[in-house]
Order: sequence, then structure tokens, then C-alpha cells
Amino acid sequence: MNAEELTEPASPLPLSASALFFLPLTVACGNFMVNLDQNIVVTALPGISLTLGHAPSQLGLVITVYVLSLIVSMPLGRWLTGRFGTKACYCGALLSFAAASIACGLATSLWTLVLARALQGFGGALMGTVGQVAILRAFPRSRILKINIYMSLASQLGPLVGPLVGGALTTYLSWHWIFFINVPLALGAAALAISYFPPKSPGRVPRLDLIGFLLMSAGMTLLVFSMDSFGDHAYSGWSAISLLMLSVLLLGTAVFYLRQTHNPLLDLRLLNIRTIRISLLTGGGLDPIGLTSVTLLLPMMFQVGFGMTAVESGSWTFVIGIGSVLSRFFLPRLLKQWGFRRILVWNTPVAAALVGGFALFQATTPMWLGLSYIFIFGLFRSVQWGTASNLSYADVTGEQLADFSALYYIFWRLAVSISIGSASALLSLLASGDGSSSPNDFRIIFIVEALITLGALFAYRRLTADDGAAVSGYRSDLASD
Repeated sequence: MNAEELTEPASPLPLSASALFFLPLTVACGNFMVNLDQNIVVTALPGISLTLGHAPSQLGLVITVYVLSLIVSMPLGRWLTGRFGTKACYCGALLSFAAASIACGLATSLWTLVLARALQGFGGALMGTVGQVAILRAFPRSRILKINIYMSLASQLGPLVGPLVGGALTTYLSWHWIFFINVPLALGAAALAISYFPPKSPGRVPRLDLIGFLLMSAGMTLLVFSMDSFGDHAYSGWSAISLLMLSVLLLGTAVFYLRQTHNPLLDLRLLNIRTIRISLLTGGGLDPIGLTSVTLLLPMMFQVGFGMTAVESGSWTFVIGIGSVLSRFFLPRLLKQWGFRRILVWNTPVAAALVGGFALFQATTPMWLGLSYIFIFGLFRSVQWGTASNLSYADVTGEQLADFSALYYIFWRLAVSISIGSASALLSLLASGDGSSSPNDFRIIFIVEALITLGALFAYRRLTADDGAAVSGYRSDLASD
């Protein structure tokens, strides 16, 4: 690997000025839809339950199957991109997402809705992986950081406006419109992709590693369901443990197979690159688990522990998204001035302390103080995630982009699933005999999640001052302590 490989765009085809503007806009639109549909359904579950004749507690699969499909489908991005090119793949993903959204809105039974959500997840997975490949191939590394920072605003807006939009559409129209709203967005993005995505370049088409796909799909499916079952009283503890052990066995077999086979579906050899290993597997594997859990625990503590209404709770947690969005505007400057290592080493303990600080919240905590604290947490959490994610591709060559994109999104989604599942399991374990939770239960879990987040520090300390310099623009020889 040489400096030229790291600083030049992987695509040999120069793009026009308009394409360099509209290509990130198109990918941002896809990111927005993927993250919106992961969050917008939550507030619509009561309305869906009335139409389909199922209790809201029985509709968890509508959410789980979407995330599961995202995870399972992501490894296919590399093969499909090599076979059809980024333009065809991205347009196909958008159109399948739009068709699935129509099917969701027209669903008249639970299983029809579940199947349509699975198809949505397939389209969303390709939008995420193929879109990232297109960005990395079109721009030099010196510009990708700023582009990713601003483009990630779309990803942040999904969780931010999802519950609000879902509640408004369900209340004033019907829950069907939370899916129909995707159709014009997807069609508009497809038109932009047709016009501005680069055409397919000639090259070798990789074979489809069917064995690797089946092993990874089965293992990740069981892992996601085992995480859900730990927090579901409908499953016995032994059933959940059995699912978890079987998923570990399958994933272990998949890892052994993928490391031995030629041209695997997922190239795990990328983890031999130190910056990828630290930003995804070790440090970047721990801090998403601890930091993501807050989005589940905080609203539940406000409503179950403190007796807030859903509207009151949402008005507090909404501030996390505001802090996350604002941090994106100054992160490039921070990275250029301080570098990846210094930011992660200093920001990790602060983020961990902020997670643990939620254990001090009381029902009597003044609103101004609580909102200020949550806003600050959103800032530091976003700095943590934005820094680690941008570090992850710093040493990736052009030939590895498709493999890296699939690996990145799989590890991220799995970390989110493990975070939600483990937090739910701990909450169920601490709950009283009737299943109710007290504020003290939440406080214990916040301390545990803070320690998990802090554990990432041991990995980030292994970074060097110059790691990721081609992306951040940081120069250690000019830095002063």
C-alpha cells in the first residue's frame, strides 16, 4: 500500500462537478430512508395492531425482521456491485425499497407486513453498502471525511424525526402513510442515481460465495433472535442461551470458512489492518454497545421509572439528536487539529462518564438541567462514533472498498442489535417478579453500560498519532501538546 493508493479516488472515471454534488446527495437520501424506517414504525405500532388484529407486544417482529434483513443482506453488496455496477445496484435497491414500502402500506396481515419489511431491509442494506462504495470510489481521501460528516446528517435525521413523523402521520392520516412516504423519496433518488452515478467499469466479476452467505446468514439470524429472546419473557432462559450458543457455533464456523476459502463473501482478512480492527472489532465494537443502549434505556426510565408520558419522554430524548447533528459541523476541524488517537483517547472516558451519569437522574431533576445533560451526551456520542467510523476506512485500498463497506455495516448493525438485546436482558433480569422495573434497575444498567464503553479505551490507546492522517489531515510533526 502506498501513499498514492490512499489519496487518489478508486474510480478511474472523472466525474462532473454536478455529479460530485448530486452523488453524495443521492446516497444521503438513501441513508435517511434506511434510518427513518428503522425508527418511524415504533410510534405506529398501536395503530398497526388495531388494523391487523394483533396486540402491540406481538408486533416486535415488524422491527426485528427489518434490522435482521439489513444485516443478512449486506454481504451481497460486494458481489452485486461487481456483477452489475454501482449505478444498477443502487437504483435496484431504491426501487425494491419503494416496492416493499408500497407492500407494507397495503399489508392486511401480520405476515404480509413482515415479509414486506424483510424486502425493505434487503433494499436498505444495498443502499448502505453500495452507496458507501460509490462515495469512496468517487472522491480522494482528503475530501471523504468532510463529505461523510455532512452526509451522515441524513442518517442522524432519521432517528431524530422518525418518532415525530410516525406519530403525526398515524394520528392525522393513518399508519399506512409511514410507508407510502418512502415512495417519492426513493423514486427521486433513483432518478438522481441514473443521472449522476458512474457507469459500470469493466472488471472481473466475483463469484457468489453461497456457502459463506448461508453460514453468515444463519449465524447472524440466530444471534439477533437470541438477543431479542433474552428480553422476552415468552422464551425461557435456556431457550435463549441455546439460540445464542448455536449462533456462536455457526458464526465461528463461518469465520473459519471465510478465512480459508478463496474469494470469500466477507473478506475477514481486512481485520488484519490495525486501524480497521481497532475501529470496528475492539474499540469500535464496545462503544456502540454502551452508547446505543442509552436510546433504549433513557425513554423507558423516564416513562416506567419516573412516570412521564410518551410525549414528555420524547421531548427529552429528542435533544440527543440535536447534539448529534451539531457535532458534525466541527468534527472535521477537531480531527485535523488533534488527530484520531488523541480524540478517541480523551473522548472515550468522557462519553463513558456521561453514560454513567444518567444513573444520577431523578424524577425531580430540573428540566433545564436534564435537557442540557442529554444535549452534551449527544455531542460527545456523535464525536465518538464519527471519529471511529472515519478511522475505519483510512487504510483501505481501492480494491478493498466493496469488501470493507459490507464488513463495516455488518459489524455496526450487529453491535446495535447486541446493545439493545443485552440491555433488555439485563432489565428483565433485574425486574421484580411481576415484570416491573424500578429506577434503581435502570441506574445499575447505566453503570454497566458505562464500563463497557470505557473498555474501548484500552483498544484506542494502541493507535499511533499518525493513524488516519490521510483522512484527517493531521500532522503529528506540527502538533504541540
